[in-house]
Amino acid sequence: MTSIRLEDILVCPGLPSLPAVAVRLLELTSDPDVAMSDISKLVQQDQALAAKVLKTVNSSFYGLSTPCGSIDRAMGYLGLNTVKSLVLGFSLVETMKDAEHGFDLESHWRRAILGATAARMLAMEVGGVDPEDAFTASLFQDIGVLVFCVTVKDRYAEIMTGTPHREICEHERKALGFDHALVGSEMASKWKLPVDIVEAIRYHHHPEDCVSTHQAIVRVVALGTHVSACLDHDASPSEVRAYETLAERWYDERAPKPDQLFNEVAETGKTLAKLFGQSIGSMPSAAALISLAQEKSVEHQLNLQRQAEAFKREALVDGLTQVANRKRFDAEMKRVFDEFVSDQTPFGVLFFDADRFKSVNDTYGHTAGDVVLVELAKRTQQCVGSDGMVFRYGGEEFAVLVQGKDLDFCAALAEQVRASFDSTPFDLSEVDGVPDTLDVTASIGVSSTDAGVPERIKSPEHVVQEADECVYAAKSDGRNNVKVFGRFNQVMISDPGKVSEVPASVKLEEPAKTAGTQRILLIEDDALAATLVISLLKRRGNVEVDWLKSGTRACMSIEAGDFNTERAPQLVLCDFNLPGCDGHEVLRVVRENGSLVNVPFFMLTGNNDTNMRDESIRRGATKFIHKDEFCADVNRWLGTILGTNSIAA
Repeated sequence: MTSIRLEDILVCPGLPSLPAVAVRLLELTSDPDVAMSDISKLVQQDQALAAKVLKTVNSSFYGLSTPCGSIDRAMGYLGLNTVKSLVLGFSLVETMKDAEHGFDLESHWRRAILGATAARMLAMEVGGVDPEDAFTASLFQDIGVLVFCVTVKDRYAEIMTGTPHREICEHERKALGFDHALVGSEMASKWKLPVDIVEAIRYHHHPEDCVSTHQAIVRVVALGTHVSACLDHDASPSEVRAYETLAERWYDERAPKPDQLFNEVAETGKTLAKLFGQSIGSMPSAAALISLAQEKSVEHQLNLQRQAEAFKREALVDGLTQVANRKRFDAEMKRVFDEFVSDQTPFGVLFFDADRFKSVNDTYGHTAGDVVLVELAKRTQQCVGSDGMVFRYGGEEFAVLVQGKDLDFCAALAEQVRASFDSTPFDLSEVDGVPDTLDVTASIGVSSTDAGVPERIKSPEHVVQEADECVYAAKSDGRNNVKVFGRFNQVMISDPGKVSEVPASVKLEEPAKTAGTQRILLIEDDALAATLVISLLKRRGNVEVDWLKSGTRACMSIEAGDFNTERAPQLVLCDFNLPGCDGHEVLRVVRENGSLVNVPFFMLTGNNDTNMRDESIRRGATKFIHKDEFCADVNRWLGTILGTNSIAA
């Protein structure tokens, strides 16, 4: 396809041209000192044009109370710009009367006259723009369409066929490389129309691209174009919404409401069309269109609200199990904690995960694992009902938040949840290549605000950490059971890798401390690492180890006096990175305890941070051991630990 250049278009033979009177008028009005009499003489030289101007001036379009009999008086009544806009308007009609076949004159004039009428009314309402300049710019805004019809003819007819006017610029640029708005502005400049009118023609389809200098007239003309689109018989409610959106964005409350403006434009536009000798067809019911637009607007708002609610729900709901997610859990925990602080409303947490869930994924695949997770959530919800809220905390971990209930209720609910898993195998019949059913159990930890003194609850995370510790205990006790915070105790490990618990109501008998027995308090959340250290220590001597898995539990036990008498350790071996409180907090609690203030304290860490080491020593740590060093020479460090322990003993 042959390419077309804008320069070629603008020098093409047969381009439309303005009548001589219009050209001379533009020359005269470009002079700020022009005499009114010169303008009057020019217009009166063309008697037919003068008659049309006076007829229009005396019509209802301008609403003069006193008849006007001359161009001089018309300029006196309405101003030079009004007469100029009418002369240019009638000149444009003359220019376009011989438009070639293929140019839809009725559609063009309907759009131009209604748009010009609307632009003039809008300019009078919002201010900042000469209404007559807005009127003229709107009449001339689509002159580029006529230029295309004259120059590229059949090719342009293909572009126009079936294309709504609001989309025509995009199709023009795609097919020709430029659009009618640019061509029209070049023609207007060639005709020496005022610069602001040229700019309004250039940007009437894309007012956001206009520079601020000419923004006022461009916006009025663009909004007038939207009004003309609303008065088309094929207009959709979206056209009304487009007008309302732009009017509110640009003018706030200054722009007239659609119902009032559309009716006035329709009536006045019909009058102007007759004066210009043009047919613009019948007008649709503006009221019906606005009513439909309002209905669609309400429907649109409802859809937006539904979408917003759906997005909000998606943001707070786990996509797989359809229970609330971790983000929702954190928000709800903050809420119930705040209510606990303000009015002592109790709350409890059930925390659990599927026992040996990793083996399900490894053996049967993630599809089977997903089915198990969905069923875990489903059975939990069935048990909890309206008494609480179920969350997928992460991975195979779930939580249940119960508000307004005590520890006994939470413990009983946890047992119901556990039994619901254990009582009936999980159905995997829909998953290919795996058994039809699978036995699934869970270890559940429970805590609540009344599991101990209420003052211990310093943050929303505190109860969660307690419940999580109970999960560790439940798994260590063979899995598939419920552990309730405060109703079991962790005691001395006599068999490496095994933690024993007994009910809190049972008095623990302290083992007799034989001569040479060394007692160590190990605080380490990694069960494998703890088991290895305990085993190695016991092989090296007569050692008893108390093992705690979280910093929070360690601090609470020490502050409660659990290690003040017969169970007092001769050495504390503590990991720095712990669930709950970190190693520095544990060190602080140890050093503030009268029975443990002088006990050697070894800090283990995977961090090479020199500042952390110096800070640990400053706070009272005896040794700061990097785990890589420990693993590289285990025997030396065990000897150091036991040697230090012996000295302390």
